[in-house]
Amino acid sequence: MTTYHDLTGFQRDLLEAIAAVEDDPYGLALKDYLDERYADPINHSRLYQNLDRLVEQNLINRDDLDARTNAYTLTDAGQKTLQNHATTLADLCELSRLVADGGEE
Repeated sequence: MTTYHDLTGFQRDLLEAIAAVEDDPYGLALKDYLDERYADPINHSRLYQNLDRLVEQNLINRDDLDARTNAYTLTDAGQKTLQNHATTLADLCELSRLVADGGEE
């Protein structure tokens, strides 16, 4: 099983992008999402090689939207990978305690 820490930073960012892009997270929509967050534009080859790798690791699904476009969605394993990392970060930042104490979320 692939863990969050087995992934490259770019692959981790792709999982986040797939979760964040609401309407048919296809390649160019994911590229646009990441281009807004990275200092340099994302190379198409880098994008699609990493998407292929995440499909191979069963963290995302690739489905045909049309003859030239694929949509990407998180698998249960991909969703769990993100959720586990989010829980770890929340615990480290003591967000769980703040919410339970009625403080800021």
